[in-house]
Amino acid sequence: MKPSSRNGWARTWPLLMLLAGCASAPPEQGGYTAPPTAEGNDVDQLAATALALWGTDASGNGSQALSQIQKAVKAAPERADLQWLHLRLCIEVPGCEPQPIETQLRKLDPTNGAVWLGPLSRAQQRRDTRAEEQILEMMTKAGHFNVYWTTLVARLAPPLSRSPVATSVAQLVPTPLTNAMNSTVTWLSSLATPAFAALSTACDEQHVREPATRVRCEQISQVLQKSDTTLAEGIGLGIAQRLTIPDSASALQVRQKVQTLRHQNQSSGAVIAAQVEKEKFSAQMLKLMAQLKKEQDVSRAILRWAGQPLTP
Repeated sequence: MKPSSRNGWARTWPLLMLLAGCASAPPEQGGYTAPPTAEGNDVDQLAATALALWGTDASGNGSQALSQIQKAVKAAPERADLQWLHLRLCIEVPGCEPQPIETQLRKLDPTNGAVWLGPLSRAQQRRDTRAEEQILEMMTKAGHFNVYWTTLVARLAPPLSRSPVATSVAQLVPTPLTNAMNSTVTWLSSLATPAFAALSTACDEQHVREPATRVRCEQISQVLQKSDTTLAEGIGLGIAQRLTIPDSASALQVRQKVQTLRHQNQSSGAVIAAQVEKEKFSAQMLKLMAQLKKEQDVSRAILRWAGQPLTP
């Protein structure tokens, strides 16, 4: 599996699904009943409800999901993670205009290149080459392509653990927190992964033959590798592989990075999948994710805890 394939990293990302998948069945499709809250305006509860509404029935619950996430961002307008979730839900729901949300996210996190993924996709759909070039140039100035992965999982899984999504699964030993993590990571990855498709296309083997695009994609590759998921880092490394001369020193260096990232992702997943006390480990994972802002750091922490090497 090469991460340079558009969906290559999507097949192994994220590693947390390996733990949750062992403990529960996939979330059932159908109507979602939100759990009651004391005040009705808890921000993470609202966001979790929005995600669950979309995840259980995207076509039927889209407007309700948007209503819930809009309440969440209104209650916590300073939270970039919620604005990102709002943006991705908006893009998935017909009739929602993403531009105002992108503008707000850009204000909250001006160095995040992920805010340009939507405009890039729309430029490609319009076949507006000039706009695409301008957006790629803006991406070269970014500091990262973050999707607030660990933050969202850590904050949304606990309220979801008290919902029908987590508690209605028939199990010999109930694992509601692990079930909630399973649902959360499944739905978040379904929202995040397609966001990078336009960038993969813009920097594919054909487009990087153009000198100016090649320079931009090389710079974007470096930015992607500073991001908060193995998905974004893997896409960046895939672009780097396309840009290096085969068998050169730089190609060897990129290949080593790819092998290390794959090793950490897969080995961490194996450690997670081997855990017997699922609920206890899920709780520990959520605490770890609340502290660490990068999925890759979570992987390395798991390997250190398990006494396993960080390199293949």
